[in-house]
Amino acid sequence: MIVTVTMNPSIDTRYSLDTLTLDDVNRVQAHKTAGGKGINVARVLQELGSDVRAMGLAGGCMGVLLEKLMDADGTPHEFTHIAGETRTCVAVLHEGKQTELLEAGPEVANDELEAFTSTFARALSQAEVVTMSGSLPRGVDPRYYVQLIKEAHKQHVPVLLDTSSPALDYALESDVKPFLIKPNLSEVNAMLHTSFTPNELHQLADTIEADARFVGISWVVISMGKDGLFALHNGKRLRLHVAPISAVNATGSGDSTIAGFAYALTKQKDPIEVLKYGATCGTLNALEAKTGYINCNNWAKIYDGCRVEEL
Repeated sequence: MIVTVTMNPSIDTRYSLDTLTLDDVNRVQAHKTAGGKGINVARVLQELGSDVRAMGLAGGCMGVLLEKLMDADGTPHEFTHIAGETRTCVAVLHEGKQTELLEAGPEVANDELEAFTSTFARALSQAEVVTMSGSLPRGVDPRYYVQLIKEAHKQHVPVLLDTSSPALDYALESDVKPFLIKPNLSEVNAMLHTSFTPNELHQLADTIEADARFVGISWVVISMGKDGLFALHNGKRLRLHVAPISAVNATGSGDSTIAGFAYALTKQKDPIEVLKYGATCGTLNALEAKTGYINCNNWAKIYDGCRVEEL
């Protein structure tokens, strides 16, 4: 089983319209889905046929709706209920652009967090891989992912961590590391105080390999949008190129990439295939209007279009 953790889920509302007119009334087509990065991961894993369980925090009327939407999708879940209201995030699709409005989310009490920690620890006995995705809600120490990673490490379950600073910084500084991280190129440059481009990957790799914070992480995967993925794994430097596409909705593509990695790892795929599975899922998601969905009927074309080279 693959466990996905979403500490700050949301009701994702997509508004579609031809033209967005500011300071005026806009009539929209609306679509609501259970959202949050780890929930997107779980939905894609389900499309791939994985045994998956989505975990996290849910509260209030929006929390009830979140679970109902997941039930409607058939996505197995086990949320810890909190007093605060699950957030709503809005994406406005207009004129070929996407404008996002993201709520911060509820504040979480210590006893609610302890309840989740206990539930998570029990679920690890059935887990092959854990993914932890997204931001932490208000009231949660940014070192909390480190606590969960250490719990997973005790039970020999690898963790795929997809988050940003400061939670990512603390995970890198910990004596127990995640198995895989997936920052984007901008995030890596911010951490390293550099400005490397996709044309300077050797220099980027040299800098990462010389940085003690990355020691002990099996997979450092850097997402570069249309420029594909760059990975450091077991001393190898792997560059994945993706075929160009006309994206419909790129939201959730990073989460879909994590799902592909998790699936491939549970199937004991080789490193080239792990990268290709991740990139294929990310690309397939971008071809769909829904967030965190893939159409496996298009798998072969996208997978075959991925090319990996060792630098």
